[in-house]
Amino acid sequence: MALGMNCWGWRRKPFGSAGRDAVLSVLRHRYVREKQHAMRYRQHAERMSYPQFRNALLSIAAEEELHAQWLAAKILDLGEKLPDVIPIHVPREQNSWFYLRTDLEEERRCCGELQNDLSAINDDFPETAALLKIIENDGKRHRAEIRDMLARSDPQSVAQE
Repeated sequence: MALGMNCWGWRRKPFGSAGRDAVLSVLRHRYVREKQHAMRYRQHAERMSYPQFRNALLSIAAEEELHAQWLAAKILDLGEKLPDVIPIHVPREQNSWFYLRTDLEEERRCCGELQNDLSAINDDFPETAALLKIIENDGKRHRAEIRDMLARSDPQSVAQE
């Protein structure tokens, strides 16, 4: 379907300020979330007992940071400033399993947010939608990696950190 045309061939109205505001809202929200995810993964990685889990979380954090850079570029291309990101502090947990469980829950929550973000921009912004779909696919892979780490970790371990 050609840009600006619906399935019957009628032209849609050009993108107005409401459409621009909607995509900017989505981009800002995702940018902040991706930056906070990267922070959380780095903090969790520092507290991992298993070096392979630490490395996996640092790799995920790097991908989340890359997502934030892509989103930042889109925001700046639209002539806007980047939103402030409030640093997060991760409380100490009993063992690595608790951090991984929290990461999995956060990735699931993020998946739902991404679905809402995609529906908010519809097909009016195909480049942004494509970027969000890449982020969504990476999130699916991250969830699988975290589930695997959870399955290999023992929630009963009492490795006090």
